[in-house]
Amino acid sequence: MLEQLQIDNLALIDHLEISFTAGLNVLSGETGAGKSILIKAIDLLLGEKAGAEMIRREAEEGQVTALFSLPEPYAGLPGLPAAVEAPAGQLLVRRTLPRNGRSRVWINGQVSSLALLGNCVRPLISISNQHATQALMNPVRHLEFLDRYAGLSEQSARLQRQFLGLERILRERKAMQERGRQREELAALWQFQAEEIRQARLTAGEEADLRQKREVLRQAERIHEKVRQVQEILTESDASLSTLLARAAEVLRQAAQLDPALAPQVRELKDLAIPLQETGLTLRHYLSGLVLDSRVLEEMEDRLQLIQRLSAKYGADTAAMLDYLADLECRLEDREEDNQKLKQLEQSVDEERRRCFALSEELSRKRREAARKLSGLLEGELRGLGLADCQFEVVFQPQQPGPGTDPDLVYGEQVLTAEGLEKAEFFLAPNPGEGLRPLARIASGGELSRILLVLMGALSREGSVETVIFDEVDAGVGGGLGEKVGRKLQALARDRQVICITHLPQIAVYAAGHFQVLKKTKGPRTLTDIRLLTEEERVQELARMLSGSQTSASTIALAREFLQKARGAPR
Repeated sequence: MLEQLQIDNLALIDHLEISFTAGLNVLSGETGAGKSILIKAIDLLLGEKAGAEMIRREAEEGQVTALFSLPEPYAGLPGLPAAVEAPAGQLLVRRTLPRNGRSRVWINGQVSSLALLGNCVRPLISISNQHATQALMNPVRHLEFLDRYAGLSEQSARLQRQFLGLERILRERKAMQERGRQREELAALWQFQAEEIRQARLTAGEEADLRQKREVLRQAERIHEKVRQVQEILTESDASLSTLLARAAEVLRQAAQLDPALAPQVRELKDLAIPLQETGLTLRHYLSGLVLDSRVLEEMEDRLQLIQRLSAKYGADTAAMLDYLADLECRLEDREEDNQKLKQLEQSVDEERRRCFALSEELSRKRREAARKLSGLLEGELRGLGLADCQFEVVFQPQQPGPGTDPDLVYGEQVLTAEGLEKAEFFLAPNPGEGLRPLARIASGGELSRILLVLMGALSREGSVETVIFDEVDAGVGGGLGEKVGRKLQALARDRQVICITHLPQIAVYAAGHFQVLKKTKGPRTLTDIRLLTEEERVQELARMLSGSQTSASTIALAREFLQKARGAPR
């Protein structure tokens, strides 16, 4: 439960410390005294956004601190790291709001995040105020109320995750199908282009090699003539270098017979003859391979024209065209892989649809069971709040497919949605013979307050919330009905801590702790203060609530009588 709340520099509050008790806590005070600041402060601990306008004008920073005692045994708070777990069954949270800058959060003395703060505090406390009434008036929120009552919130969240997963797979399949259609349109072109390149049997660097060979063929006769001239100079005439070198070697050999010192030079001349002979042989081989046929040149020209024609379509040179061919082959292979992936996705879609439907069907069955129990509970509780003949029913309406409904979200003639197979709306018949009609259309403010009181009580009993705060629960309620609401709050407070902001003394008399909210002037400033009333102060406050700002001996006596009667009322 909420043991202590400290508020600093928020709105009209300078510094305020409140120690709440177990059971029913009531806050009362004149209109405009600042009772709503308490709700705003707790909203901040629930992770709500805050503007700089909430900070007191003279201050640079506002702050809210709360101490919660955790029930025993307690499994722990969702997402709370072990390093900040409360060893003594307590949770201390603090949030500061700088005028300039982001808010800061501490959980049990450890710096934390705003999201984790909300996750820690939300399971411990709930607020029923004007926003909750508006939610009750909104049929879209009725499934949420029902799921909370039935303890189906996690199962509902699991269905939402399953449905979002189904939608993701459907989007993925649609994108792959679209990509597949585009590829199918291009597949014939890719096949033709790949086959055209393959038939050309290109090799890297082939075009440059062909151009060089073509130039050789064009000059083949001139080359042949010049090579023949070189052959004659080297080896094939009486005046060739080879003949002259042999003569020189013979003359020098004869001289070496006269002087052996010339023998090395004779060998050198003979060695010179070997390269000349080898070169001659090489040139003869070259000439034997030199093509002089014009038909070969024509074939080469045709080959170059083919390469140039392909180059205009597929790449600057043969290497680029071969790269393009490899890319085409990859695309065609990817097309086959995508077809396989698409088949797998189709199977996944079928499986996800079955899972989604199974979860939806199970959730639907549990919701209908819970709806019957909730209807009986509310009708029974409302009888004690002045609605003796009231009828309440949760009406389910199957989700209907529309013109834009995705056929893949229709399963067995039922529409799959993130919320389930049906919508739910609360129907009410406050008086006999009226017939059940939508709650949002016919319920008065007082009826809504009572329904919300009973519903929030049911939700708190079913859940783990230890503290329930009611703001404006007395809207449209007065007289003897206020007394019934007070008793209902007192009964609810047996299992939960209840904090109620009220203007009705018939409710306030049932409080275990009565706090007064008041404005006071301190110098040039107006401040809000909240204090726990003593027994006599409580009588005075009840008298004020009965008669307004002016009290009399009779209203004080009546207030004392109200208080004694409430204490003697059966619990």
